[in-house]
Amino acid sequence: MLHLVREGVDRRVLLPLLVCIALTLVTLFLVEARRSYTRELAEVIQIRQYRLGELAELIYVCLEAESAQRGYLLTRDAKYAEPYESGRLAATQLAARLVESFSRRNSEELVALQAVQRLIAAKFAEMDETLGLMRAGRPRAALETTKTDVGLHRMREIRDDLQSLRSRERDRIIEAVANWSSEVRVNRWINVVGTVVYLAMMILVGLLASNELRRRRADNKNLDSLVSERTAELESLSAHMLKLGEMEKSALARGLHDELGGLLVAMRMDLSQLRRRVVLPDEDAQTRWKRLDDALIASVELKRRIIEELRPTLLDNLGLVAAVRWQAEQSTAVGGIKLEVDLPQAEPVVKGDTAIAIFRCVQEALANILQHARATRVKLSMQLSDHRLHVTIEDNGVGLSSDASRKPVSHGLKQMGFRMRAVGGEMRLASTVPQGTCTIFSVPIQPPQ
Repeated sequence: MLHLVREGVDRRVLLPLLVCIALTLVTLFLVEARRSYTRELAEVIQIRQYRLGELAELIYVCLEAESAQRGYLLTRDAKYAEPYESGRLAATQLAARLVESFSRRNSEELVALQAVQRLIAAKFAEMDETLGLMRAGRPRAALETTKTDVGLHRMREIRDDLQSLRSRERDRIIEAVANWSSEVRVNRWINVVGTVVYLAMMILVGLLASNELRRRRADNKNLDSLVSERTAELESLSAHMLKLGEMEKSALARGLHDELGGLLVAMRMDLSQLRRRVVLPDEDAQTRWKRLDDALIASVELKRRIIEELRPTLLDNLGLVAAVRWQAEQSTAVGGIKLEVDLPQAEPVVKGDTAIAIFRCVQEALANILQHARATRVKLSMQLSDHRLHVTIEDNGVGLSSDASRKPVSHGLKQMGFRMRAVGGEMRLASTVPQGTCTIFSVPIQPPQ
């Protein structure tokens, strides 16, 4: 997936992924909404259970207060007056709290509860009256008031009304619990279905992503194969062009040596013969004749230098070691650089293409040292080991950066590396201590016959 994100997600993967994200968000929103509704139902059930308990407690408190009132009337013991007063206070507070609770929820029961509240107030007013008669020393009047059916009927009416309220509240609790259970089941199914859909979409996205990765991997493989094929073709063509270039240089050098060289030599010979036979009339003619002879000598020297640049004759006539030594001496002499050589006495057996490739690489490396290194010493060495020829050029200049060979302008380094690869060799660059650069060319050589 990270690979797809870095390179860009394909539409075949992006669409299912967006659908999966949308379904996940919708499922989360729906589950959260239903969870909130379920929490509200649980809170309602809790409130109703609490009210159910308060209704039962109100019945109990009223009955306890009536029992305490009758006990006081029968025994005139003050210990019954305290439970009555606390029961009276508790009943009043419970009734007020229930009225407030029902007014916020289930307002349809508010009228019935207010009627019960009035009955409780009337019942306690009646009991207060009997207790007042008893405290006033009129026990008979108090007992007669108690024996009437008014108090009994009123208490029974309070109990029946509160029981009816409790019964209806219990029915509401049962209904709310059933709704809560149904909501929980629905939520569970929503979670299951959402999870299954989410997993299915993720599996689909995974399969599509895997297919996309395989397709891109195959495309990259084909592209790499095509690039490798084209690179091999370009390298082969470049190697062929280098070979053709060297052949053309060699042909041009031979033409200059055979034709232009012959003409220049013949001209000098003819001029020498004429000089012996012709008596020059004055000093000006002798000066012009001398200038003409010097120009011919310079032309012969220029022809020789051009031929050596095109195709070193030492390489063909004396071999690689002599040609490399001559090139190093010429280059360091021009730059005023001290040269140290360590070359073998025996001539290594190398192919013609390999020899000219080594010579050109040494020539380019020495030119780079003269132009860029600001060196004062150069060491050239050549060793043979394991049928390979190693040519090392070491200087004490400013050195190369670690990415010098990768810079777009490093054409010389790239050309040397390509020349080595074209003949099956390699080039390595290394830094020397304390400063400078070491360039190593390594090519295969033929075993001695």
